[in-house]
Amino acid sequence: MTATRASLDGILEGLRGTNGVVASTVISRDGIPVASDLPDSVNLEVLALRTAFMQGIGELVMESVEDEEAKTVIIVATQHYILTTPIDERNILVVVLDRSVEVGGMLFDVAETAGTIRRVLEGGS
Repeated sequence: MTATRASLDGILEGLRGTNGVVASTVISRDGIPVASDLPDSVNLEVLALRTAFMQGIGELVMESVEDEEAKTVIIVATQHYILTTPIDERNILVVVLDRSVEVGGMLFDVAETAGTIRRVLEGGS
């Protein structure tokens, strides 16, 4: 395991349990898993492909409707929220939250985590 991968795993593990976060992953925009902290019951490859597609479609919709960049795309489900946010031009952060959490309050935390991951991927800390 590379130092970068270990750092990413540590960031994602640290995110779990914070403000209702139950799982998270870093994926490429092509839908390839980079690092994850997901339960074994989740098919990482399927989640990565679908959430990469979701982020891309969200960005296209915002460009066509408001001609602006989508920062975070949110799915509201019965028991969870799924948030996707770009880390950089190549990677996306996916965060699964419990529905008991006020999702609006987590947007800043998710953006901060994406920034931390961006610095790790760029070779910083």
